[in-house]
Amino acid sequence: MPLYCLVYTSVSSQEMSDDDLKALLKKSREKNKKLNITGMLLHLDPFFIQILEGEEKVVMDSFNRIKEDSRHHKVSVIYKKQIKERAFSDWTMGFNKVSDEELESLDGCFDFWEQLTPNSLTGASGDIERLLEMFKNETLF
Repeated sequence: MPLYCLVYTSVSSQEMSDDDLKALLKKSREKNKKLNITGMLLHLDPFFIQILEGEEKVVMDSFNRIKEDSRHHKVSVIYKKQIKERAFSDWTMGFNKVSDEELESLDGCFDFWEQLTPNSLTGASGDIERLLEMFKNETLF
Protein backbone atom coordinates (compact mmCIF):
# COMPACT_ATOMS: atom_id res chain seq x y z
CA MET A 1 0.00 0.00 0.00
CA PRO A 2 1.34 3.46 -0.85
CA LEU A 3 1.93 5.90 1.99
CA TYR A 4 0.02 9.13 2.29
CA CYS A 5 0.64 12.39 4.16
CA LEU A 6 -2.07 14.83 5.21
CA VAL A 7 -1.44 18.12 7.01
CA TYR A 8 -4.19 20.29 8.42
CA THR A 9 -4.54 23.43 10.48
CA SER A 10 -7.18 24.26 13.04
CA VAL A 11 -7.99 26.76 15.76
CA SER A 12 -8.55 25.68 19.34
CA SER A 13 -12.11 26.21 20.57
CA GLN A 14 -10.94 26.54 24.16
CA GLU A 15 -7.80 27.29 26.12
CA MET A 16 -5.79 24.11 26.53
CA SER A 17 -3.53 23.58 29.53
CA ASP A 18 -0.40 21.44 29.38
CA ASP A 19 -2.39 18.68 31.08
CA ASP A 20 -5.11 18.94 28.40
CA LEU A 21 -2.48 18.74 25.66
CA LYS A 22 -0.74 15.78 27.31
CA ALA A 23 -4.06 13.91 27.61
CA LEU A 24 -4.81 14.60 23.94
CA LEU A 25 -1.34 13.43 22.98
CA LYS A 26 -1.62 10.22 25.04
CA LYS A 27 -4.94 9.30 23.43
CA SER A 28 -3.61 10.15 19.94
CA ARG A 29 -0.52 8.00 20.43
CA GLU A 30 -2.56 5.01 21.58
CA LYS A 31 -4.97 5.27 18.67
CA ASN A 32 -2.25 5.96 16.09
CA LYS A 33 -0.18 2.99 17.23
CA LYS A 34 -3.12 0.66 16.56
CA LEU A 35 -3.71 2.25 13.15
CA ASN A 36 -0.02 2.48 12.14
CA ILE A 37 -0.29 6.26 11.78
CA THR A 38 2.73 8.45 12.43
CA GLY A 39 3.04 12.20 12.52
CA MET A 40 3.38 15.32 14.60
CA LEU A 41 1.17 17.87 16.31
CA LEU A 42 2.36 21.47 16.60
CA HIS A 43 0.58 23.88 18.94
CA LEU A 44 0.99 27.64 18.99
CA ASP A 45 -1.99 28.81 20.99
CA PRO A 46 -4.62 28.98 19.54
CA PHE A 47 -3.40 27.26 16.34
CA PHE A 48 -2.73 23.60 15.66
CA ILE A 49 -0.95 22.04 12.71
CA GLN A 50 -1.10 18.25 12.55
CA ILE A 51 0.74 15.92 10.23
CA LEU A 52 -0.68 12.42 9.67
CA GLU A 53 1.20 9.69 7.76
CA GLY A 54 0.04 6.20 6.87
CA GLU A 55 -2.12 4.29 4.42
CA GLU A 56 -4.43 6.72 2.61
CA LYS A 57 -7.73 5.19 3.75
CA VAL A 58 -6.56 4.98 7.37
CA VAL A 59 -5.28 8.57 7.33
CA MET A 60 -8.49 9.88 5.75
CA ASP A 61 -10.72 7.94 8.18
CA SER A 62 -8.69 9.27 11.10
CA PHE A 63 -8.82 12.83 9.77
CA ASN A 64 -12.60 12.60 9.27
CA ARG A 65 -12.96 11.71 12.97
CA ILE A 66 -10.50 14.41 14.06
CA LYS A 67 -12.25 17.19 12.16
CA GLU A 68 -15.48 16.52 14.10
CA ASP A 69 -13.76 17.05 17.48
CA SER A 70 -15.32 20.02 19.31
CA ARG A 71 -11.99 21.08 20.84
CA HIS A 72 -11.10 22.82 17.59
CA HIS A 73 -12.72 24.49 14.58
CA LYS A 74 -11.76 26.05 11.24
CA VAL A 75 -10.17 22.74 10.24
CA SER A 76 -8.48 23.09 6.85
CA VAL A 77 -6.42 20.57 4.89
CA ILE A 78 -3.35 22.41 3.64
CA TYR A 79 -1.32 19.54 2.20
CA LYS A 80 -2.04 16.02 1.05
CA LYS A 81 -0.11 13.71 -1.22
CA GLN A 82 1.38 10.27 -1.61
CA ILE A 83 4.82 9.94 -0.07
CA LYS A 84 7.66 7.48 -0.59
CA GLU A 85 8.61 7.30 3.07
CA ARG A 86 7.47 8.60 6.42
CA ALA A 87 9.08 11.77 7.77
CA PHE A 88 8.06 10.81 11.33
CA SER A 89 8.50 7.04 11.19
CA ASP A 90 9.45 6.68 14.86
CA TRP A 91 6.60 8.79 16.26
CA THR A 92 3.01 7.66 16.74
CA MET A 93 2.49 11.36 17.41
CA GLY A 94 5.32 13.77 18.04
CA PHE A 95 4.37 16.98 19.79
CA ASN A 96 5.74 20.47 20.11
CA LYS A 97 4.15 23.36 21.98
CA VAL A 98 5.74 26.37 20.36
CA SER A 99 6.18 29.78 21.98
CA ASP A 100 6.61 33.08 20.16
CA GLU A 101 10.21 33.19 21.44
CA GLU A 102 10.96 29.77 19.95
CA LEU A 103 9.46 30.84 16.63
CA GLU A 104 11.65 33.92 16.57
CA SER A 105 14.75 31.75 17.09
CA LEU A 106 13.99 29.58 14.02
CA ASP A 107 15.09 31.35 10.87
CA GLY A 108 12.03 32.39 8.85
CA CYS A 109 9.55 30.50 10.99
CA PHE A 110 8.06 33.45 12.89
CA ASP A 111 7.17 35.19 9.62
CA PHE A 112 5.65 31.93 8.39
CA TRP A 113 3.35 31.68 11.47
CA GLU A 114 2.49 35.39 11.45
CA GLN A 115 1.11 35.02 7.92
CA LEU A 116 -0.62 31.71 8.65
CA THR A 117 -4.18 31.40 7.48
CA PRO A 118 -5.82 28.25 6.15
CA ASN A 119 -5.88 29.71 2.64
CA SER A 120 -2.28 30.93 2.74
CA LEU A 121 -0.92 27.39 2.82
CA THR A 122 -3.24 25.57 0.48
CA GLY A 123 -1.05 24.18 -2.26
CA ALA A 124 2.14 25.67 -0.78
CA SER A 125 3.86 22.30 -0.54
CA GLY A 126 7.40 23.72 -0.41
CA ASP A 127 6.55 25.88 2.62
CA ILE A 128 4.83 23.01 4.36
CA GLU A 129 7.72 20.63 3.75
CA ARG A 130 10.10 23.28 5.13
CA LEU A 131 7.90 23.67 8.22
CA LEU A 132 7.88 19.90 8.81
CA GLU A 133 11.66 19.78 8.57
CA MET A 134 12.05 22.71 11.02
CA PHE A 135 10.19 20.91 13.78
CA LYS A 136 11.22 17.34 13.08
CA ASN A 137 14.22 17.51 15.42
CA GLU A 138 12.81 19.90 18.04
CA THR A 139 12.18 19.05 21.69
CA LEU A 140 8.99 17.10 22.34
CA PHE A 141 6.91 16.28 25.36
